[in-house]
Amino acid sequence: MRAISVPLVIVTAFALGPGVAAFAQGRPEGPGFEPLPLSSPAYAAVDALYLATGAGTASNARPWSRSEAMQILGRIDRSSLGAQLSGLYDAAERAIGAGRRFGTPDGFSLGGGLDLAAEAYYHANPDDFYLESDWAHGFESREPLARLRLDFAIDELMYVYCDLQYGRNRISYLDEVSNMPDAGVGAVIGERTAVDDSADRAERGAYVERSYSFGSGLISNVVLHSYDFDFEWPKRAVATIGGERWTASLARDSISWGNGRSGNFVLDGHADFNDYARVTAWSDRFKYDWVNVFLPTETGTAEAPDQAFRVFLGHRLEFRALDSLTLALSEDVMYRNDVFDPRYLNPAFIYHNLNNRSMFNAIAHLELDWAPAPGWKLYAQYALDQGRAPNESSAQANAMAYLGGLERGVALGPGILTSSVELAWTDPLLYRRDGVDFIVVRRYFCHGDPGGYGYVSHLDYLGYPYGGDVQLARADLEYLAPGVGTFSAYATAMIRGRMSFFTSHNLGGDNGGMANYEGSTPSGDAVDERLVVGLYARVALPKPAIAAEASAWLRVDWIGRRVRAKADGSYSDAEADLQVSAGLSASL
Repeated sequence: MRAISVPLVIVTAFALGPGVAAFAQGRPEGPGFEPLPLSSPAYAAVDALYLATGAGTASNARPWSRSEAMQILGRIDRSSLGAQLSGLYDAAERAIGAGRRFGTPDGFSLGGGLDLAAEAYYHANPDDFYLESDWAHGFESREPLARLRLDFAIDELMYVYCDLQYGRNRISYLDEVSNMPDAGVGAVIGERTAVDDSADRAERGAYVERSYSFGSGLISNVVLHSYDFDFEWPKRAVATIGGERWTASLARDSISWGNGRSGNFVLDGHADFNDYARVTAWSDRFKYDWVNVFLPTETGTAEAPDQAFRVFLGHRLEFRALDSLTLALSEDVMYRNDVFDPRYLNPAFIYHNLNNRSMFNAIAHLELDWAPAPGWKLYAQYALDQGRAPNESSAQANAMAYLGGLERGVALGPGILTSSVELAWTDPLLYRRDGVDFIVVRRYFCHGDPGGYGYVSHLDYLGYPYGGDVQLARADLEYLAPGVGTFSAYATAMIRGRMSFFTSHNLGGDNGGMANYEGSTPSGDAVDERLVVGLYARVALPKPAIAAEASAWLRVDWIGRRVRAKADGSYSDAEADLQVSAGLSASL
């Protein structure tokens, strides 16, 4: 009963919104420091405008606040745009603007909405493709059946947002799960100490070995059984204060630093959410971002509290050196300890000088965006996780990552056509260390515990979604037409070495030992090759009067993979899958 009471209160409050409006003086737009979620269409529209006009690049530290987004959009003179780009400008401006809000004379305003989505997912080869990682359209990309949005603000003092959703879980009671490897997983899950399998599962956790949801030939986002319901919500809950040029937030939300299309090396928005504290300040030429991402440390299947404190500490400086040239750098550290020490929260500190490998692992990265002419942009990204100084031993291998790309954008018809190519390379030991690493473990609750477990762990990276030991090439072609839809074709080719979550970073297989794994990308005697080719279309639908927007979408992906032996170049285990996802959505 208690589980129902909280949603019921919020639904009731939402329903009373129109009643409040009866006493309102106009319809306030909401505070300027309201953050725009990464799913907002404003980002795609603004990025396309900057590309087509040669305005350089919009800030790659996201999410933006509404006031920052308007400042970014304001760098483009609408009166100088042609008919096609004027429509794109107007679409960006509408997306940045606040939705329906109802206010009272004392400065309180209330907003909200309801998102409905009916989706279905089919693939032709569930026998060989039965994990989430086997899909091009994974969990984070799939929408819940229903999402209720509620926010409120008090003048320009405070903004609070929360959502409730009803959707399919990442895990299911029908999944086949396995205990964690005896050697553990990196530096986040220790080696096995329990003799009994059930005790070990309760202590160190379990992971999905075969997924029911992703291994089904056809499934939808309609949840008929409570065991399949996603209890990990709200996915987005934000409390923010701020001013014209700054914001401070405590949030559960997606966050991203970087210009990569395939992913970003330090903070990437591919996760369904991150819990963080963030302070951002900016001018027209400079932006400072201080982020602290709080990460769970408990991995077992039982209900148990975290026994340690783990947080990513990062600060990022972004400079618009020229209108056409943007440089950004960040200096960051992963911190883990049994207790929390506030000394390490100093945002002006040089994190690399926290020289205690039992508690810290530093990483730094650089970004470059250059628009040499209207319609063209070159971009690059580099991360340094481990580098050997001239006077240091070679006990630990270098761990770096490189990414670069070229974009082209031209106005065409009622919209803009963009194309891009991107290459990426990550060293095998990127994100891996013996004391503290950048592997993230998040537990998802299986309601009712029918399979003998309560929580199941999902392994991920805070940054680049493919981790280390990867060579990747990607090409994209996209057409964006405001009021009409989005149409794209894409291809990704990837070569992956032997380093995985379950591969030890230590030559002796001891995850408590030094990160001295040998080999260059792609490492190992055999490598995995993967090709994804796909088409995507989303078209706007005529919407009912009560709906803010409605659309239909279709995505078709073909995935082929095989294993290549380095010794003789022979191939084995060739497999392919055709995956089709489709949906209808409406926002009320």
